[in-house]
Amino acid sequence: MKSKNFKWLNIFAVLFLFISTILPYSVSATTIQGSDLVSVSKSVSIDSLVRGGQEVADVTLSVKGTPQETTFVQPNDVILIIDKSGSMQTDNRLAAAKDATKEFLDLIDTTKHRVGIVDYSGSVSSFPLTTDIDAAKAYVDNIELGGGTNTGDAIRQATAMLANPDSGVQPTIVILTDGEAQSTTDALASSKAAKDAGVIFYSIALLAANENPDLSAPNQLLKNMSTSADHHHFVLGSIGLPEVYRQIVEEIGLASAYNVVVTDTVSPEFEIVPGSYDNNIPKPTVNGNTLEWNITELKANELTFTYQVRLKDTATAGKIPLATTSTTFEDHEGNSYSVDATNPTIEITNPAPIINEIDANKGLTAGGETISIKGQNFLDGAKVYFGSKLATVSSISSGEIIVKSPSGIQGTTVEVKVVNTDGQFAVGQYSYYDVPTIISVSPAEGEMPGGNKITVAGTKFLTGAKVYINDVEAPTTFVLASKLYAIVPSSEISGTVSVKVINPDGSEASLESGYTYLEPAPPSTIELHKLSITSGSLKGGDKVTLYGQEFDENVKVYFGEIEATVDYYTSSSSIRVIVPAGVNPSLVTVKAVNPDGLFSELVNSYEYLAPPTPQLDSLSATSGKLAGGEKVIVYGANLDTDVKVYFGDQEAAIDYYYSSSRVRVIAPAGTSTGFVNVKVVNPTYGTEAVLTSAYEYLPPDPVELNSLSAASGEPKGGNKITLYGKNFDTDVKVYFGDQEAIVDYYTSSSSIRVIVPENASTGFVSVKVVNPDGSSAELIDGYEYAIVLGPTPVITSLSKTSVLVGESTSITIYGQNFDQKGLAYVDGEQVSYSWVTSTRVRISVPVSIQAKTVDIEIVNPDGQSAILPNGFSYEEPVLNPAPIISSLSSNMGELAGGETITISGQNFDSTTKVYFASKLATVISVTDTAIQVKVPSATTSTTVPVKVVNSDSQQYVLDNGYTYLPKPITITSLSTTSGSINGGTSVTIYGTNFTNKTMTISVAGEEVSYTYISATRIRINTPSTLAAGTVKITITDIAGREVSTDYTYY
Repeated sequence: MKSKNFKWLNIFAVLFLFISTILPYSVSATTIQGSDLVSVSKSVSIDSLVRGGQEVADVTLSVKGTPQETTFVQPNDVILIIDKSGSMQTDNRLAAAKDATKEFLDLIDTTKHRVGIVDYSGSVSSFPLTTDIDAAKAYVDNIELGGGTNTGDAIRQATAMLANPDSGVQPTIVILTDGEAQSTTDALASSKAAKDAGVIFYSIALLAANENPDLSAPNQLLKNMSTSADHHHFVLGSIGLPEVYRQIVEEIGLASAYNVVVTDTVSPEFEIVPGSYDNNIPKPTVNGNTLEWNITELKANELTFTYQVRLKDTATAGKIPLATTSTTFEDHEGNSYSVDATNPTIEITNPAPIINEIDANKGLTAGGETISIKGQNFLDGAKVYFGSKLATVSSISSGEIIVKSPSGIQGTTVEVKVVNTDGQFAVGQYSYYDVPTIISVSPAEGEMPGGNKITVAGTKFLTGAKVYINDVEAPTTFVLASKLYAIVPSSEISGTVSVKVINPDGSEASLESGYTYLEPAPPSTIELHKLSITSGSLKGGDKVTLYGQEFDENVKVYFGEIEATVDYYTSSSSIRVIVPAGVNPSLVTVKAVNPDGLFSELVNSYEYLAPPTPQLDSLSATSGKLAGGEKVIVYGANLDTDVKVYFGDQEAAIDYYYSSSRVRVIAPAGTSTGFVNVKVVNPTYGTEAVLTSAYEYLPPDPVELNSLSAASGEPKGGNKITLYGKNFDTDVKVYFGDQEAIVDYYTSSSSIRVIVPENASTGFVSVKVVNPDGSSAELIDGYEYAIVLGPTPVITSLSKTSVLVGESTSITIYGQNFDQKGLAYVDGEQVSYSWVTSTRVRISVPVSIQAKTVDIEIVNPDGQSAILPNGFSYEEPVLNPAPIISSLSSNMGELAGGETITISGQNFDSTTKVYFASKLATVISVTDTAIQVKVPSATTSTTVPVKVVNSDSQQYVLDNGYTYLPKPITITSLSTTSGSINGGTSVTIYGTNFTNKTMTISVAGEEVSYTYISATRIRINTPSTLAAGTVKITITDIAGREVSTDYTYY
């Protein structure tokens, strides 16, 4: 509800009654000023407006009554209008309205006021003005809900009842409604007619509990009906309705002023924005620049009226009062008063000047050039400044000023300021330039690659000036206004070219034929003298140093027709290349080609050697199953990484390549039992080796048939029974006599379930199983076709249908015709059987180590059985996600171990274990994505898998995850520490932990071959070199660790 504070009214009412008992009323109207009764104030949202702008000013006019100490209460005839339309049923609104109305009747002073009632829906009923409160309340009790909302007729009825009041009596309407009128126009017209007849109009909007009053149409309608905004109230969901009625009772007959007329005449420089006053209550009448508000009675609360003004096109600059505001009113005795309000002042200003364009915006330093400044809002008398210098104005209009530029300084940009007579200004920019000259260039010639420094002499060079040679920018250094340094750019042609200087302001000078590019000397010829290595593997990959002269940095090298990779450009006389793979064993020409097309070659200077033939020595296993699948390590020599292995004619899958002397394969399935040859083939060169009769495929184990789950059944067949034995193949065939049975379910190599075939007659037949390899087993007279005398057992349900893998349980089987001596099978396995009744037995379910769905079978002594197919499940427990290794912070280390590394990945748990090969590592810390461990020690240098195992046994293996490095190499001494620069000196290197084929040795950065003698001794031949001096002999092991010692060439 709209917030209002009427506490002072209660205080004054009590005070007035008290004073009236002890003093006669004797306050003279002449002792009271108008401003004592009514105060009027005025404010505006902004204090200035710009000519020609579209901005509006929001004007607020406030009128406030001031109660006086008086016992006067003006008698009122009050009509309470009550809405009883159907919508008043919602939330018991009518009941709340009736209760509040009766409280109003109890509170009203009937010694001064009369009250009547109009209740309406689609039709109107009324109760006449009276001082009989009991009769009025009785009428209220009988008000009942109706149909529509005929607000206009209700107001007209109330207005008619208030016509012709007694002298000194104020007619008043208090209307309460919850809905929009049937006709809004009619309702507004009837309320205006009532107010025009002198009726004070109170309104109460009874809104829904969650209704927005600012958007409510009924609330807006009632606000427009009321005498003023102070006479309108609203409540949400009937809450606070009694308080509103009590407030109105306390206000009736009390006012600060009557017949208040507020006249606001806006100054002629402004115009009132149409419609900006439409939300005022009451709405003013507007005539030209004058607004007038008429208020029948003014209470103590402040009334606020708003409207907007804007400048007229004819307004001139200056400080203008907004308006003249006068207010006339009467007191309760009819005495007239007038109050003038102080109006705010609005300053009208000219718009600030704007510079859009300065033409031209640069000129010579001497000045005197005609400049056009285009823009807006220039005033007569405006001044123009170029920096601090006043320019001469030739002409001026609101959109253009013509001036003569004053003199300036070369290379400077000054501010151009247009200052209007009111002090407002606009700024632009103007640049001063002068024309430079080039006097000389020294030196005036140079080589085509450029890079030499020249001096350009001249005049009027600016800081930041750039030199161009043949229109190519040269790096320039400013020295003086008369001197520049420049670095000559390169040129693709020789000859004389122009030199140009461009200042930052765009001014420039040019010297034709100012510089000459000299013709270059003829190029030197490339020569290839020798190779550091003259032979190598057909696969290529060897590093060879080429010696000669005039090798370009982008030289290309060919071995035969195949281009080699330049591994290292040492100098113009030495380059190292990687030998490309050859086509076939032979001598090839080596050629070096410079980018200019010149080349040099050594004919048949490099020999591609024939590849070594693979060697096959032995196998880790020499026999296996005909089905294959065994892992076998093949030992030999010269085995390539893409080696292929054959068992007979069947290729074996490569399981792991260890080295050129060892590879692990998976034996393929054989075609028959017996010995086969094993062959290795290096496919790159087509070389091979064979080990004759090296592997034997063994015959499979013979099939066995031990028993049947049921030994008899009806001749029609169709019943399912389980066969028990050994070595059943997945493609095993089963025969009952001569009739083949359908294998219904292959449980394992020791258990299969079949559907018994139909037989023409009763009697015993043999049961035979036959594997695809021809082995068979038979139970003579193992099954009897017989007429079944007992009822067939039936399984209907189980007390429990699943158990976790690795757990056992007992279940109850429900059904029919269970025999006391029956048998029970779970997945073909006989289990304990406890007979309870013919419809219920209990069995024990065995443990399974794997998840699967199995059959439950009951077999009566007469051979009849009941099977619940897939009736019971072994289920895996819900596992967390399996661990994953993504990387190791270090993947190699010393044999002693002890290094702390971090294993990164996913899904590790708090008890994760880590293994390097089979060795358990010490775990330092674990998170979901990282494990910190100490690497365990190892006895030999090797690459091992790294495995993580979570607490639920899920694991991840990173093959070749970590390499244990060999012990570090040391050099203790050399057999000789010096030799000729011609090379060829044999040097024995002594030390520790030398290895064969896994080290690289270089002398002065050039790789050389070595002869492995032992772990403590190797031998090399020194390469030739061009100059004497001390160099390094460096050994690098497989891990990239280096050790060096000095060697001196003389």
